[in-house]
Amino acid sequence: MFAGYRSAFSKRGAASFCIAGVLSRLFVGIYPLGLLLLLALPTGQYGEAALVSGCWTIGNALGSPAAGIVADRFGQHRTLLLSIFAHFVLATTMLGSVALGTPLPITLLLASLLGASVVNTGPMTRARWATMWPDDSPERSAAYSVETGLDEVVFAIGPLLTAALAIQVSPYLAVASAFLLTAAGATWLLFQRHTEPPRRPPVARVHRRLAARYPGMPLLLVMLVAVGATCGAAEVLLVARSAELDRPGGAGLVLACFAVGSGVAAILFGSRTRSGPASLRLALSASVFGLLPVLYLTADSLLALMACSAVNGLSMAPTVINAFHLLDELIPVAIQTEGMNWVWSSLSLGFGSGTAAVGTIADELGARPTFLLPVLCALSAAAAAHLLHSRSKLRTKTEALNTSR
Repeated sequence: MFAGYRSAFSKRGAASFCIAGVLSRLFVGIYPLGLLLLLALPTGQYGEAALVSGCWTIGNALGSPAAGIVADRFGQHRTLLLSIFAHFVLATTMLGSVALGTPLPITLLLASLLGASVVNTGPMTRARWATMWPDDSPERSAAYSVETGLDEVVFAIGPLLTAALAIQVSPYLAVASAFLLTAAGATWLLFQRHTEPPRRPPVARVHRRLAARYPGMPLLLVMLVAVGATCGAAEVLLVARSAELDRPGGAGLVLACFAVGSGVAAILFGSRTRSGPASLRLALSASVFGLLPVLYLTADSLLALMACSAVNGLSMAPTVINAFHLLDELIPVAIQTEGMNWVWSSLSLGFGSGTAAVGTIADELGARPTFLLPVLCALSAAAAAHLLHSRSKLRTKTEALNTSR
């Protein structure tokens, strides 16, 4: 059952860059909740705190494609070096500004810059896997499943660590831990030059298009924005709903349940042989993703909230894995790191937008009725996936017709 996983890790350096990659992106599970708690714990209000958290995520989303372009052109190690330095400066400035009580607009700007300064190494490690296993092989599929599963490990460990540090010790320490873990993992990764994808030759850079402009990519990215918005809105609402149930300390467990559900789905999904076109697989998994968030409206206890979160997580990993498989078909290998960063950017942009949008609404209406927003976002993601599949079928038929002439 797991032979593909063993084969994927059979080449030298695979396990090392995989571990370094997950360590260096633990910040993804720490910063959004850490910044939220950093501002919300003293006041009990989620409106401004959610805006700051959302600005960090949006900044990270906007910076990711640029990081992918730089990595493709100048190499991953140079990109990581620049990121570590900028991240240190901005993380220190951000914590200092919050401690000094600077005005909200300045805090929002610093949160955006902080998000843009840190490179998510998920696309970088996936690009290393794609270079290591260049064909659409079972090894690459298993590797993508591992990476998606590790993303969920990040989202499981990150909120638990953040909630524990923020509530039991200090929210400042929770945010600072994100930088320390990222710097350690990124430093380890940048020294692993032998698995780094080669830079594109100069001829390949002339008059090339952005990865986001290739046929099928715009609609794929729109779908991923909706997926991210579903998760971002749900995260804030799960935290707020836990507080409404007089169990604020259980927020980390609720968020971890989503990650555990998605991680289990990633492992099982990667161990199975794929069949059918990638666009169809994406449409099917997105359909399940679109229907499950309605369960949040039924949860009236922390245990029920944890169960709903875990069930919703089961549809997340297959949707993301299928999106990466479709990405392989849509863009050239030479700009793979950039393309993967566009995927991450779209998820992050949606996540940040969803996070920023629901805080004030939840303060006014309560968390439970506000869950209607992630329900609508999830249904939008499913609709976009089906439209993408329909267009993919039409394009395939057109190409086959032109070939036969």
